[in-house]
Amino acid sequence: MPEPDWHTLRPVDLDFEAKAEQVFRMQEQVAAPLERVWEAFADAVTWSRWFPGVEWARYDGAGPAGVGTIRRSSVGGVQYEETMLVWDRPRRWAYRVDRSTAPVARAQLEITDFERSGPGTRVRWTLAVEPLEKLGYMADGTPFERFLANLFRDAMRGLEAYLA
Repeated sequence: MPEPDWHTLRPVDLDFEAKAEQVFRMQEQVAAPLERVWEAFADAVTWSRWFPGVEWARYDGAGPAGVGTIRRSSVGGVQYEETMLVWDRPRRWAYRVDRSTAPVARAQLEITDFERSGPGTRVRWTLAVEPLEKLGYMADGTPFERFLANLFRDAMRGLEAYLA
């Protein structure tokens, strides 16, 4: 199988969240304990079982994963290479996208915050991006922010089912 064509993104740090051209923030309640939610996020291999569109995900190296670890994934046929920037068990997890097989952005940062909330967990997801073209609408006319909100909601419901 031939090597895919890769698009390299600009490396960014956590301060990119405040400078990004577009920032999207989502929040969902997950009916599962904080520690179990964290473990599912931290275990790359499980993502294909609960996050829509994720075909596979894995970390480079023998582990354990943490800050500086490279995560590779395939989502909707697009491959990604990411560097973990935060690994603050069980509160915060963040990575930047280093390269992808779809040229969509110049820079991208994703941050997920976890907070105990009653018997469950509040999960907050932030996507900070400098897109090649403004992310306004999907091909079917759905506003991009609504698409992300629906995707995140479906992922968190999938996570609940996986952890049940």
